[in-house]
Amino acid sequence: MTHARVLTAATLAAILLLPPLSTFAQASAPAMTPADRHDWERSHRISKVIGSDVRTKSGEKIGDIRDLVVDDRGTIKLAIVSTGGFLGVGDRLHAVPWDVLTLGPKDDHILDIDKAHLQATPGFTSKTWPNLGDDRWLADNRRYYVH
Repeated sequence: MTHARVLTAATLAAILLLPPLSTFAQASAPAMTPADRHDWERSHRISKVIGSDVRTKSGEKIGDIRDLVVDDRGTIKLAIVSTGGFLGVGDRLHAVPWDVLTLGPKDDHILDIDKAHLQATPGFTSKTWPNLGDDRWLADNRRYYVH
């Protein structure tokens, strides 16, 4: 019993001598500026990525990100890019490797490919998705996007 009281008193004294928790929070995580927060949100929040425009390096819009495909570890592997059509009707989907997209300046993503080349890549419809778990299909698809 006495040992328990000493331990409790020592723990209480240590807690009282520590600086306030707010000091630790301020030191370990600097405040984000609105620009930092915006950059982080548009590159890490799925709700900000889906629906974002996909553009060529010259700025021409070639589609938008309709969906994302992740592996069993939760790593994004593919962006499903919708081209053509209107409001999802008559559009063509493309499985673009996530690592070939770069973050653009205006809440968009840049794909180093021109519109004509993208139209020549394998596409599918919302009702005819390929087997994205097939390594052979993924390798064949990737060669259209990697130079």
